[in-house]
Amino acid sequence: MKSEPLDIHDKTFLINRLIQQAPSGTVIREFFKNAEENAILAQSGNRRIEIYPVQINGVRKLAFFNTGVGMDATELRRVTDLSSSINKQMSLDGNFGIGAKVSGLTVSKDGIRYRSCKNGEVHEVTIGYDDEQETYVRFAVEFEDGSTETVYDVTEAVIAEGKGTDYDWTEVVLYGEQEDHDTVAEPLGMGKKVDRSYVPSTIFKRFARFPDGIEVKIDVAMTKGGGKDETGRTRRLKTLEEILEVLPQKETVGDPSSGIRVRYIHDPKHESSSHSLSARANPATSSTTFCALVYKDERYDFKTKKAWSAAAPNFGIPFGSRVLTIEIEIPDAIALPNQYRDGLTWPEDRSRMTADDFTTFVRELMPEWVKEVIRSESPEANENLDDLQNELQRLLDEFRVPTVTQVHSNKFEAQLTEPHDEGQQTSARIHLGDAPEDDEDRDGTLEQVPEQPAPRRAQKPRVRRAPEGSRPSKSSKALEQAPEIKILTDPEEIADKELNGRAGRYYKDTSTLFINGLYTVVPRMVEELESELAGSAEPEKLRSIALRASQRMMAFRVGKATCYAISKKLADDWSEADLERATSPESLSIAADDFRQSIQPAKKWAKEQIKLEQLEKIEAA
Repeated sequence: MKSEPLDIHDKTFLINRLIQQAPSGTVIREFFKNAEENAILAQSGNRRIEIYPVQINGVRKLAFFNTGVGMDATELRRVTDLSSSINKQMSLDGNFGIGAKVSGLTVSKDGIRYRSCKNGEVHEVTIGYDDEQETYVRFAVEFEDGSTETVYDVTEAVIAEGKGTDYDWTEVVLYGEQEDHDTVAEPLGMGKKVDRSYVPSTIFKRFARFPDGIEVKIDVAMTKGGGKDETGRTRRLKTLEEILEVLPQKETVGDPSSGIRVRYIHDPKHESSSHSLSARANPATSSTTFCALVYKDERYDFKTKKAWSAAAPNFGIPFGSRVLTIEIEIPDAIALPNQYRDGLTWPEDRSRMTADDFTTFVRELMPEWVKEVIRSESPEANENLDDLQNELQRLLDEFRVPTVTQVHSNKFEAQLTEPHDEGQQTSARIHLGDAPEDDEDRDGTLEQVPEQPAPRRAQKPRVRRAPEGSRPSKSSKALEQAPEIKILTDPEEIADKELNGRAGRYYKDTSTLFINGLYTVVPRMVEELESELAGSAEPEKLRSIALRASQRMMAFRVGKATCYAISKKLADDWSEADLERATSPESLSIAADDFRQSIQPAKKWAKEQIKLEQLEKIEAA
């Protein structure tokens, strides 16, 4: 007897569960990708994708239209089954036929209408949720003679609407959750308002490139700028790739050993408007700087605006995220998309892959011109914090916290010594002197271990004495470096670093500590200093010095708390997660709140500044 393939006992339950658990945020990507794959099959010069509103019983419904190979009645019936596609091969690393229908039905239970023209004939089918059957179906329609059908010919109706049938095309319309659902204004579900340009912006963010010859047009009802209450006119949607020529600087740098390529793009504001140069060159969508992974011409883990600004210091960009875009191009072999195409995974264990896994590449491959942009975008440092930095360094040196020795790893499965929510690292930790527990690496192959010499009788080692007065060099100590302190006083920069209501944020990868110079404890300390130093200087000058003293002392308190947390690396019973919590903005804020411990050193520093300024004033006179 032959082996029997497994079957599905309750298909209805499985289908309902699959759809109900699908993410709604991928619906635009899925229908656009299907349109793109079909449009590329059309004749050169007629490879079009159009997105526009369709009126159904007086309500706007979102429609995707593409040229390409059409479908007849039999093919339409087959393509509306789950896990079924036409004109493409099913595969895990390809665009298999599950996403569009599943994510579409998640937000469009009332129906998804498919129309397709093939050889001059147009057929139609609508799929959706049937309340009576309590599952998803192809809806049957009734004809004048009383007969019913689920896939039917609508050629005459389409011609009457003004559509041509002299070439193949396909149109998909999302009906939404119910008849009065405007899926143009609310494509993700009723009550879920989005920006007017949400659809083209979503496509722009997701797709790094369109195939050659494909033209994408968006109805003005769904683009930024003029045409809000209009329809029938279109704007062409371009990818970032198509408008790079208008940007001042861009460069792609590759890492030969891994195949990873990082593209750095300078996208400053237009001199006569608040929009970026890329946004001015692409009026169909709102374009901003971002950071993302690029896999097979699609972007994943897309970070923009505040999310990008908050993450940028880990990528070596403490300032300048508003004018710098980073694309990390991933080789096909080292990633796989997840089931719903809303994220990438590592092939070895299917754990989530994020842009944070590649911060080392972005920092190490960064061209000099990018560093210059970062320097030009950095606020001028009005305060010299070298004394605070040196004090913090002495504190860390007392603990003798070693820096973990790292080597660049070409194995992308290299892991942290403990599990971490952010995914895998691109560096493997090497503990000098440690012996491996066994001779097998992670993929099960044996490593080449040097042949050990025969054992010898132990002998007293020869000791070579250093000259009198010698001491270890600082570099040989390899101690942890104190974080670099950057005090922020611009409310917008504070918000960008997600520091509202927080005293500080520590970036471990770049050892940078951002301080919120407007944190609530600062004005309280200023008030006490002004009271105690009243009459020692002009009120306005005294207030300025008191503010600087308060910000410096708070930075020092937060810096000390960070150094104490770093020192816990030496504690065996502190995990990586414990260290993360100890340096969290919340923990650092608590350390900042105890400002009265700093009143006396702040007064001393303020008095010295007052004397210094008075001397300078006398000398100038």
